[in-house]
Amino acid sequence: MLEPLNPPTANAKGTASIEDNKVVNALDPELIGDLAKPVYPPNALAGHAGRCIVFVTITISTAGEVSEVIPSWQRLNIPNRYSNDFLEAVRAATRKWKFKPARNVYWEKDPSGDLKYKGTEIVPARIDIKFTFEASGTVR
Repeated sequence: MLEPLNPPTANAKGTASIEDNKVVNALDPELIGDLAKPVYPPNALAGHAGRCIVFVTITISTAGEVSEVIPSWQRLNIPNRYSNDFLEAVRAATRKWKFKPARNVYWEKDPSGDLKYKGTEIVPARIDIKFTFEASGTVR
């Protein structure tokens, strides 16, 4: 149904950035439940719009909800007379998605070199996703 185009921009799972005696582990958002699929827009299906690929950037809020869905700047969306209908179908589906929000986990090195937990910050994340609406009315 969907294909991430690249890792979330707010963080990259398992990576750590180190600055002096501080370490930050950036953890990606984690899906809770299933991903609702978009529905092929009925008027586009009736109008024989055919296959349509939609690239979007979703923002996952600190509450773990999809707070924004916009056309992606990473990939070109080929406009057609039903472009807004396809985008609205994606928005309707992604609004149902729930996540454990992205987090930054902060550590500090003590004089012996051991890491000491300092705290966790919940952060928004952005992910680019590709949806393919097939002429048959299915979506992947």
